[in-house]
Amino acid sequence: MPIHILYIITIAAIALGVAMFALLYKGGGANALAAAAPTGAPVESDDPTITQAPASPAPSPTPGVKLTLTGLLIPYRDENSGLWGYKNTAGEVAIAPAYISAAEFEGNVAFVMQDGFYGLISRAGNWIVEPSWTSYLPFSEGKAAVESGEKWGFIDESGALIIDYLYREVGSFHCGRAMARSASEYGYIDVYGNVAVSFSWKEVSDFSDDVAFARSTSGNSYIINKVGEKIATLSSRQSGKPFSEGFAVIEEGGSYYFMNSSGSIAFKTAYEDALSFSGGYAAVKKDGLWGYLDERGILAIEPQFAAAMSFSNGCAAVKDSVIGLWGYIGAGGSFIIEPKYDRADPFSDGFALVSSNGVYSLVNKDGEETYLYFSLD
Repeated sequence: MPIHILYIITIAAIALGVAMFALLYKGGGANALAAAAPTGAPVESDDPTITQAPASPAPSPTPGVKLTLTGLLIPYRDENSGLWGYKNTAGEVAIAPAYISAAEFEGNVAFVMQDGFYGLISRAGNWIVEPSWTSYLPFSEGKAAVESGEKWGFIDESGALIIDYLYREVGSFHCGRAMARSASEYGYIDVYGNVAVSFSWKEVSDFSDDVAFARSTSGNSYIINKVGEKIATLSSRQSGKPFSEGFAVIEEGGSYYFMNSSGSIAFKTAYEDALSFSGGYAAVKKDGLWGYLDERGILAIEPQFAAAMSFSNGCAAVKDSVIGLWGYIGAGGSFIIEPKYDRADPFSDGFALVSSNGVYSLVNKDGEETYLYFSLD
């Protein structure tokens, strides 16, 4: 073959090789090939710097479990058996219905009930702790309160008991403190189960922003810090919701206003009702309608809704005052999902539970729905 023909062929081969490398590199190179491999399959590579991970054995599923377990898992009730299981966001059954009740997953675990007791399951539907608790509180700061033998203790996410069953009543952990009652009075414990605030209070709230409300046995109310020191005094007519984003809702004589963590009134205006701050806004009721206050105390969204929920994931569920149905607004106050639902729960992880005429679905922020089940009742 003439030398000039070989030269042309060589140049063309090099150009083709460069083009293929650039294409693979733009798409992730070897990672793009790895992404194309079936889930759980080892990725073959001739590169000695790439370590081949051994294939892990799949977990042993409980009967009836489909291993489509990625993403959000939502409790649902089977219409025929009346038992609860879980579906994914595509509406597929991920964990077959086998439980009297089923809570939402918190990370990789969920509380479910069988035979009158609660246990803890994994996302594969396997028991982490078999049913043994009479009650529980959701996980908070990596710990969940559980009741056994009429006493409460705390477990971690592996199901291990980390604070023994010692208390007649407890709350969830917030700011490293959990409310607890050993006899007739309340105090707080720390994450190790040690007493952080003495058991000397008649009523207490959860900690938030490192402060809490506490009422003494004499009836006086205070804002206390994490070691129980009084940093502000309230009147006997005042009651408050836990602090959130630097403010607490205070109710006094049927009026609601906001207080900062130093115990001072934050904004001059009082409202007919109010919710705690969330996502930079607080829902407030004025002249019979709900709007939203920003952290400057300004009505950023004018009162116009028959009912309202707190912001989460950048939007809030509101009830239209004319047609009486629920939809979702964004931070500007305009509907991002038009009002058409009988029920609209807050968004979490990009999805919200909604219902219309008894049909329950998941909806995303684009308004796309995934059918789930008929009724929670």
